[in-house]
Amino acid sequence: MQNLMTAKSQSRGFTLLELLVAVSVTALLAAMLLNITSQVLTSQTQASGDLETNQAAQFILDRIQEDLQCAVYRNDGNVWLAATILNDTENSGSWNNSAGATKPSTTSVRLTTEDWDDAPEDPIAEANNQWPLIDSRFGVGGTWLRFFSQAPELDPNAENTGGVRAIGYQILRYGLTGSKTSMPKYQLFRSDVSTAKTFEAGYNLHPVEGAYLSSAKDGSRVPQNIVNPIFNDGSSPSTDFSLAANVIDFGVRAYLIEKNNEGTGFLRQIFPDVNATSSGNALSSQLLATNNPTYRTNANEQLYAFPEVVDIMVRILTTEGASAISAYEEGLVKAPDGFSSDEYWWDIAERNSEVYVRRIRVLPSGI
Repeated sequence: MQNLMTAKSQSRGFTLLELLVAVSVTALLAAMLLNITSQVLTSQTQASGDLETNQAAQFILDRIQEDLQCAVYRNDGNVWLAATILNDTENSGSWNNSAGATKPSTTSVRLTTEDWDDAPEDPIAEANNQWPLIDSRFGVGGTWLRFFSQAPELDPNAENTGGVRAIGYQILRYGLTGSKTSMPKYQLFRSDVSTAKTFEAGYNLHPVEGAYLSSAKDGSRVPQNIVNPIFNDGSSPSTDFSLAANVIDFGVRAYLIEKNNEGTGFLRQIFPDVNATSSGNALSSQLLATNNPTYRTNANEQLYAFPEVVDIMVRILTTEGASAISAYEEGLVKAPDGFSSDEYWWDIAERNSEVYVRRIRVLPSGI
């Protein structure tokens, strides 16, 4: 009888208190494991996005740096470098608006301190009338930069590999393949006119008087590609000169090097003209560099000088950010309370993108 009672005592189940403790510990461990897993996935996604955008940015900035350091000019009164901030989608005629909503114009310009809403006080920013370049915005289409360069020829079939060519950079919202069914992506295009076509068109990038004005799609590497880089080879639209996708902003700041008697100096910004000292057709959002030799002695001509230092900024979406922007533009996601539709576009963009900046010493040669 005593052995039977001992066996029953040893085989009894868990008490309610023991069961509650076991469930609580298990839940706690599961929560901790879930939190760790979530942090690992978030870190992995962020690291992957940083690597992806970094590689694209390095490729873009290396290409622009080589082009600018091989820039050419002549003191003939023509425009040898031009930059325009595009705050609409009309420049190229090829901006794809099929999704309905695209990059907003009302919140895509941040050039002076007045363009920021509820910005914190910053004496340096107020003195310069602008915030750091990484916080700036350069319009819907970014900066449209074009100039002449003797950079190495990219086309392996080119006969003249060292000739002067017209080169341009601008953002377009266009499909990756050029097909009508291709999902539009924000892409930074590099226009590269052939040496022969550049020679025929002449060396003047003036937005009114120059020969690089029309946006016709009548062939590859023609002067019209400076305005519209989407050219047609006779069969289908091409995106051969797209440097990278998911580039949603492209900014430029141009400077002159002003030296003093001590041999030191400072950079004088000539574009954008944040102090609105320009007049005539040299708007604050446009630079027409004629390399006028008297710009150092005539202050009114500084805004027409060929820049000696240029800052380049690119903002690139991660893959997740590109998907989020696309879903929002297609109406699959709505702006939450407290956000306007335009503000929420930029909220998504800033949370899912990286900004890269490079200062380039321009080393132009005269021809």
